[in-house]
Amino acid sequence: MASTGGETVYLTLRARILSGELVSGLMLREQALAEELGVSRTPIREALRRLDEAGLVTVVPNRGAQVVPWTIEQVRETYFVRAGLESRAAGLAASRITPDEIAMLSVLIDAMEPLVTAEDELGITELGRLNAEFHRIVVTASRSPQLMALTTSVARVPLMEAAFRAHGALYRSRSNHQHRDILTALRTGDTIWAEAAMRSHILGARNAVSDA
Repeated sequence: MASTGGETVYLTLRARILSGELVSGLMLREQALAEELGVSRTPIREALRRLDEAGLVTVVPNRGAQVVPWTIEQVRETYFVRAGLESRAAGLAASRITPDEIAMLSVLIDAMEPLVTAEDELGITELGRLNAEFHRIVVTASRSPQLMALTTSVARVPLMEAAFRAHGALYRSRSNHQHRDILTALRTGDTIWAEAAMRSHILGARNAVSDA
């Protein structure tokens, strides 16, 4: 079982890799990470081992660990899996979501709207964070432990922000409009619509990421 310190370090590094902050090919060195995060090398070593098992880094003996680059085929396959899992989650959420969760999704959509025209790194990063939170809430609202576990295990390809940059304001605006469609389906309790809207949204993102 992972120690508390190792778990925190693992989650921190995993989030930074999946957000794209730690770019593919980057060498992660134990001592430097330990100093940066204010921990000993033991939880760093433990976290890097788990990241290696998760396929996010490759451990290089006596050097540290290298962030694994994603191939286009891996990107496309990951989005296919996400489309299946999250569309099912949205379908279940249509009959299980709470008014508070509906309200949170509405707030997130409104918060994303002014960021669709962002050109700075902070704006794009924040848009990516809010987007991920939107999807997390929908999956949580499914009330399915299996789907929550499975969607957590499927890595969110660290290229979403690249797609936001490459495709500009029109793509971002369309993406947030799709969020509104998903929210309307959830609000009305329409299981079929919610499932179809989420599947279309994620497969559209897959195409954009593949082209980024």
